[in-house]
Amino acid sequence: MSRQGQKRDNTYENIRQFWDAEAKEIGRTPQVTIRDHFFRIHELQTLLTIIPRTRKLLDIGCGTGFGTVILARRAEQAVGGDYSDVMIRWAHRLLADAEYRDEIATRLSPLWPMGEHGAIEFHTANIVDLQIPHSDFDVITGQRILINLPNHEEHLRALDNLRSVATPGATLILVEATRQGHAATDAYRSGMGVPPLEKYWHNCYVDESRYHDWPAHGWKVSETLSFDTYMLLSKVVYPAAVGPENCAFLSGANQAAMEIACMFRTRASAAEAGGDAGLLRMWVDRVALYDAREAETIGRWIAEHGAGLADWSRLGHQRLILARAEG
Repeated sequence: MSRQGQKRDNTYENIRQFWDAEAKEIGRTPQVTIRDHFFRIHELQTLLTIIPRTRKLLDIGCGTGFGTVILARRAEQAVGGDYSDVMIRWAHRLLADAEYRDEIATRLSPLWPMGEHGAIEFHTANIVDLQIPHSDFDVITGQRILINLPNHEEHLRALDNLRSVATPGATLILVEATRQGHAATDAYRSGMGVPPLEKYWHNCYVDESRYHDWPAHGWKVSETLSFDTYMLLSKVVYPAAVGPENCAFLSGANQAAMEIACMFRTRASAAEAGGDAGLLRMWVDRVALYDAREAETIGRWIAEHGAGLADWSRLGHQRLILARAEG
């Protein structure tokens, strides 16, 4: 289901060229930055509940600007930066072309209109040599930014640069795939007879055991959050039920998973839905609204395998990382 393209050496320039090529080919859709668009919607909804009302927000690695426009409703001024000129051209179009913006909102923004936001600017900006015509950001956000750098040392260099444009006490909110998250999810999938998640040549996954390095580079991690529910439904039960080869990112199963996860993000909160059994039942009912045949297949799997699921707390390869500016 991925678009890895030809695998290349994991160098900074090869990664940048990969994203430029992606933007040229499919930049018209927000899926250019992540194929699992319904996870993206769930992620943005979660970020909107966490980001404080702020004066000035930087969305670094903004891609084509879809997420920036959504998150900008939390800020008086929002700035989006990305190292791909092609991505930034699409971002400028998203602001300037109302017909295009309406098309994106109708097809791929099911939870919010895209015309309600504060002032927004987009600039070409490289996180490892950050030249941007603004500073003093109270909040900095980014999704899968560090993992698109070639190594841990570049992760730390990027953190230095972000600190250089942040106010004292600023909030950094990142969503990153981690090594530990991948390992835990692969182990859970294996127990359900599902193969490991695909690993991308252009990603260097964040090592959670090295958060202790971050304070020396301006940031102290205060909390990490997970997306348990979406990951269970989309990355475990869905492929186990229908077969990994039959999964599609823009499926009814994933749309329903997003809707349920926006209400019950974690396993702990799923207790309000009646625990594991209630959550799975609610999900299948939602899937049936979009794809009755898929819902029937998933329902049969749940009837046979859904009871007694192993603990799925903090399941998933994606982590939401909250950090505070130090120094």
